[in-house]
Amino acid sequence: MKTINYILVIAMLLSFSSCMQQPKEEKQVETTSQKSYEYMATVRLTVSESKRLIAKGIAANKDVKDRLENGIVIITLGTTNTYLAEELAGLSAPRGSFVTGRIFPSWKEDFAKGMKRQSEIVLLKGKPVDISYADALNRMNAKDIVFKGANMVNYAKRQAAVCVGAPDGGTVAKLRKYTDSGKGRWMVPVGLEKETTQDLFEIQKLTNSDTQRGKGTVRLNVTQGNIYTEIEALKEFADVDIHVTAKGGVDGAEGGVSLLICGTKAEVEKAESIVKQLQGEPAFVESTSDSKK
Repeated sequence: MKTINYILVIAMLLSFSSCMQQPKEEKQVETTSQKSYEYMATVRLTVSESKRLIAKGIAANKDVKDRLENGIVIITLGTTNTYLAEELAGLSAPRGSFVTGRIFPSWKEDFAKGMKRQSEIVLLKGKPVDISYADALNRMNAKDIVFKGANMVNYAKRQAAVCVGAPDGGTVAKLRKYTDSGKGRWMVPVGLEKETTQDLFEIQKLTNSDTQRGKGTVRLNVTQGNIYTEIEALKEFADVDIHVTAKGGVDGAEGGVSLLICGTKAEVEKAESIVKQLQGEPAFVESTSDSKK
């Protein structure tokens, strides 16, 4: 009996000792607030200025430059891609003609109504070529790039979601047949105006379910890791860290974004100079009045 009691006491002591062991020291990760910078400044971008900045950043990107010299670049239709087509291919068509699905106020008439829709732009070694979107996708190799924008972005998770109305999945479904298997690379130009904290793969499960849906209720096609925002664009021109400090505003700043640019004074000023070059970019759809008629 004494032996049993002795064993129980030893077992209890060992158990207590293991509970008292110090946890292993975890590697310390520097947080944003702990970083030390020489200088910081705020820039404010309207939605159209953001779109122009994204387009200019992409035009300066080394991988894109390589494909413009040596391969295929495909620009699909979209509002942000309109700016990209202007920068890379000299597009001069009326605003709205290089757009397919679009979101505008329910009480307004479709701004692109009656416009002749442009086709996707295919650039072969930087020159426009008259081949179909499907043929261009089929010709891509692993380094070639296709641009398709998005309707939502979760920047923290690097996710983007495209609204899909076409029964066959539309433009994005066609490109993913190739890019998901490594034939070509999908880059997603998308503004931070569209940022959300939702996990987009979870929302995709809901929108793509078999639940009965009303007219105009779209599905989503979600991707991850290939987004390109104002943050990536500014980093093309300056060695800086960038943080979002405000969203929205008034008097034309609705939907806009305020960015805190941090780094050395010289690098921050480089980023500021790029923003100054595109300040005053006209709205995508210029209107004499936004009031409801």
